[in-house]
Amino acid sequence: MVAGGVVNIIYIDFVSTGGSFKGDQCLTAIIAALASVILKLSPLEAAAAAYPFGFLGILIWKYRLNINSLFVKAYESKHENGKKPNISLYDGVYPQLTLYVMSTAVILSAVLSMFLLKSVLVNIRGALFIAGLFLVYMSVCNVIVKIGGKRGVLLFVASFLLTLETDPDSNILFGVFMMITFVISNKDLYFSRVDSSSSGIISKRDLVYSWFIWMNYSHSCYSYDRLQGMAFAHSMKNIFRKLYGNTEAAHDAIHRHSEFFNTEPNMGTPIHGYIIAMEEQHVQDKDTAGIMFMKKGMMGIAAGLGDSYTQVVLTPLYLSMSIMLCMDRSYYMALIPMLMLTFTILTLSYNGFMKGYYEGKESLIERIDIVKKSRLKFYFPYIFAGILGVSVGKLLMHDSVMKDLTIHAAVGIISIVLTALKNRRSLKFQ
Repeated sequence: MVAGGVVNIIYIDFVSTGGSFKGDQCLTAIIAALASVILKLSPLEAAAAAYPFGFLGILIWKYRLNINSLFVKAYESKHENGKKPNISLYDGVYPQLTLYVMSTAVILSAVLSMFLLKSVLVNIRGALFIAGLFLVYMSVCNVIVKIGGKRGVLLFVASFLLTLETDPDSNILFGVFMMITFVISNKDLYFSRVDSSSSGIISKRDLVYSWFIWMNYSHSCYSYDRLQGMAFAHSMKNIFRKLYGNTEAAHDAIHRHSEFFNTEPNMGTPIHGYIIAMEEQHVQDKDTAGIMFMKKGMMGIAAGLGDSYTQVVLTPLYLSMSIMLCMDRSYYMALIPMLMLTFTILTLSYNGFMKGYYEGKESLIERIDIVKKSRLKFYFPYIFAGILGVSVGKLLMHDSVMKDLTIHAAVGIISIVLTALKNRRSLKFQ
């Protein structure tokens, strides 16, 4: 697990926006864990050996988008020919089976390559150690400067040195950081009461099922031409079946919502709820133009802000806590922050979906306003810098890592200089 923790430190500054993809950290972590166990490499050596294999994930991402476009075209062709295509197949079954085959092939290829290079990797352990150290230092330097600025750098250095000096218990620190996070978090974003007393054709059960489909398939048939459009249509399938039955009107309505759509899948769920309410309201008058106009207008509002909260704040915060516990060999405890992150994202998504339906478009505006004023977002850079300082300190105290201090100093200085050169303009104005 320590090898996986090192991989996550290397990738911790990665934010996936607009289809960008730095590499596959999951694949990298799997290969690193295998290299650590089978080849008896240290965490840093294993992470460095696995790092190149992570770029194989880009192949999955690139070709998956092209293949998904074929599924979109097949769906369109069947609809134009009046064959009433099942959106569940074209957004769910076919893309997921394709992804499974592609992922299996890439993972097996990566594992086979590692075994073929076994003798080479074992003979260059020294180089792998330095490479792993460099990847960690560069990632840490970049993310601290990018997120925390000069104050973040000072907090990171302070927590790093204190960790080396005192070796604090990560379990106690985890409790402290969680208390701080809980106190400054805005609970209304996750647990605000939703007035669901209004009754209509659509039931609460229908809404939950629609949300469940969106939550699981938002990026299933992600393609260049529609992005999340097929997933939005898929999540509306049971809604239109309830409104129109298994009729031509239901199939046309599902197809109408398969057009281009893209937003942050968790922050943007009020859009889905509100569009469902509008579709229910306009069953008789068929005012589809107004619905589609509102949908397009709302999706852009939530997109950028959502990424800046879920990917830039929540994920690094809980992930860094898990890494800190992992570096202190509290492996079971390290699962808790990940479970908490999952719970937080799910409640954020579900609450927004329901509020969108019952309270309308104002719920999205309210959500955006809460995020903009979030104390957690404001204090995150400093909390994160402190946690990361402890994590790196714990890593360097690991028996297999604390070797020649000269190597650490040299690699550290090179990383700092490169980061300073790369970010000299932003540092100048902070």
